[in-house]
Amino acid sequence: MKTTFKTAILALALAVTVSASAEGYQFTKNLKKGMRGADVTALQTALGISPATGYFGNMTLAAVKTYQTANMIPSTGFVGPMTRDKMNKTVGTTPGTTTTTPVVLNGQEGFAEYRLSPQPVNNTNVQVSNNVAVYGIEIKAKNADVSFERLTLDVAVTGTSGSENPATLINSVSVKDGSTVLATIPVNSSTFSRYTGTNNYYVQISGLSTKVSKDTIKTFTVTFNTNSIDTNRTVSIDVASNGARVVDGRGISTYNSSTVGNRTHIFKKPGNSSVLLNSDATTVYALNYRINPNSNGAEKVLTSTFAIKSESGPSKIRTVNVTAATSTGGTMPSNLYLYQGSTLLDSRTVTAGTGVVSFDIENSNVTVNEDQTVTFTVKADMPSTTVNGTLVKTSITSVVFEKADGASATASATVAGPFHFFATTVPEFTKTSSTVSVTSNQNGVGVSATADIRLNLTARGSSIAVASTTAVIGLKNASTNAIVATTSVSVAPNESGLAIFADGATKAVTISATFASSTIAATTNLKAFVQSVSYATSTAGPLFTLPGGFEPFDSDNSAVFNK
Repeated sequence: MKTTFKTAILALALAVTVSASAEGYQFTKNLKKGMRGADVTALQTALGISPATGYFGNMTLAAVKTYQTANMIPSTGFVGPMTRDKMNKTVGTTPGTTTTTPVVLNGQEGFAEYRLSPQPVNNTNVQVSNNVAVYGIEIKAKNADVSFERLTLDVAVTGTSGSENPATLINSVSVKDGSTVLATIPVNSSTFSRYTGTNNYYVQISGLSTKVSKDTIKTFTVTFNTNSIDTNRTVSIDVASNGARVVDGRGISTYNSSTVGNRTHIFKKPGNSSVLLNSDATTVYALNYRINPNSNGAEKVLTSTFAIKSESGPSKIRTVNVTAATSTGGTMPSNLYLYQGSTLLDSRTVTAGTGVVSFDIENSNVTVNEDQTVTFTVKADMPSTTVNGTLVKTSITSVVFEKADGASATASATVAGPFHFFATTVPEFTKTSSTVSVTSNQNGVGVSATADIRLNLTARGSSIAVASTTAVIGLKNASTNAIVATTSVSVAPNESGLAIFADGATKAVTISATFASSTIAATTNLKAFVQSVSYATSTAGPLFTLPGGFEPFDSDNSAVFNK
């Protein structure tokens, strides 16, 4: 019994709970400029104002506004319910930090290894002011789990007139574990302390209380929020020896024995960014879309994609201008949609007669960072009254964007999507195989070339008459895509006696043709392709699919034809 009791006491003693939080002041009253008293003194102490006079003056007002900005509270300087609630949740930590859940360790001794993280790298062209990643430290727990408690940053800021207090540039400092903010310190003139006899400053961030499991590595990232840049400033960040502290399960603190490593950044006044408008790397081929006359026609069908790249700084996209075009006698789309990935940014009704649409996405806060490329998608609605055989394409004509310095500019460059085919009945195709072969004589001279393309055909909307289904098949130069020869052939179903492709049915078909040497102009490397398909329904027709929409069916191989 005594042994059990002693064991329980020992286990309790070894189960050390590591926490930087402590009992502290709770704010219960609204505070504003001109007030005096113990509440104001506590407020000043929490915000790092020294000496804490107990009078809410201009210095306290400025510190409250900085705290509110850093914690995404309206920056009024009035300490109301929102500000009090935030401050009460951070009692016992560095002013402005976020309290973390206490870390429970396993009662064993441990320590940590420290290394400069590969990210973020040095950056000589920082033109953003919010959430700027400036430093990364990797911590590996050895022998046992440890809790990362405190980080001291050495920060040197140099402007055109020499060394400066970092507070002239930095509004707040945050430490993150991945995307989780462990602590945020609002910065005022007294936040950074200066090393005696030097122009170097440091700031200590405590209350991190984050577990690092034994033999694992965690990366912690430091970010700055800065004020408006008037002149360039060089910022150097390091963690000196004894600048990072961890605590093991016995409550023993250990530190890094040497400097972790330096990162240097140059913060610049936002520059004159530019935008490039390009076709997306993902090619959109011409597609056949069925119009359902008994419902809403065709809804949100893909018509084109495009990409925006920003150079010389970040660019915020304000407006994307798109023009829809249709074939003679065809039907114009009723609505167009703009997407970034799966996110709908804006939708607009197509302007009658012109087909012009201006997507207003300024409030979507779509920012393309320097040297980043962002892809967008355009989709369309077609009405149920769409004329059979309508061809429609959408083209991006210009993009209005906000430069890094706040000025507006326009990038003009037409990025046109392909024509898509719309009808109440359409054939849908998928490739099963596609080849080209060459027959040569004993001297190696080409006698003929055969294009053989095998597809699965699905009827959509109603049945399709097999006898009326034909295709134009041909040969291309595999190097230049120049057309070498074409001919019209029947689309032959592989199933003997098949007369009708019933609505919804999928059947295997072959499109094949042999070209004599006389039709091939010169020695070339050939590939097979389908140029167009024409078809009729079992009750009406003929309807023609669009030309140039069958690039995915090009032969998987090529063959040299010698003349």
